[in-house]
Amino acid sequence: MDVAFLMDASGSVGADNFEKQKEFIKAVAGTLGLKSGLARAGSLVYSDMATVQQSFNSCNGTHSVVEAVDHIPYYGRTTRIDRALSLANTDLFSDAGGVRSYVANTLLLLTDGRQTPAADSISMERESAAGDSISMERAVKPLKEKKVKRIALGIGSQISPDELRKVVDGDEDVVTVDSFDDLISSMHMVSEKLCTSAGERVILITLPLEK
Repeated sequence: MDVAFLMDASGSVGADNFEKQKEFIKAVAGTLGLKSGLARAGSLVYSDMATVQQSFNSCNGTHSVVEAVDHIPYYGRTTRIDRALSLANTDLFSDAGGVRSYVANTLLLLTDGRQTPAADSISMERESAAGDSISMERAVKPLKEKKVKRIALGIGSQISPDELRKVVDGDEDVVTVDSFDDLISSMHMVSEKLCTSAGERVILITLPLEK
């Protein structure tokens, strides 16, 4: 399977919680069997803009994923979930991103808030250049058409369950935790959902990260 992690780098997250988000993603990646090459991971970070951190092509086992995640920058601006989904479609789940059409494709969206309308952005110049926000339904449509399974992980009390529900196919694909401190405790459940979406059997044993 090919799994993409979409990391929230908005201002509400905060630098300390952003590091907790990184540790969570590295821990989940360590359960996916990346060393064998049967599974691969990619990542992107989003705030007012979205940027690919690691394509599927550049995934070479768990160590490469850990290194890529460690270098993800924190932006601390607004929350443009639509841009994260759109970029995942064009630059990860695509030929350019190195996605494999013959395996299960899944993304995990993490957020601690809700979509920021373009007009409310801190960086008006950047927003104007990049265009207005689009609805969750429109942002997710190309991924649906490609049969990319979507799992949304909402963190804290400022999330919009209705908005997250629009990103995924079913209620069971939305996971919520009370705080960033609770992320690690949800690791096994999230890993199981990722593997189940790929039709794979998962054995949840906590082991050191693969090298």
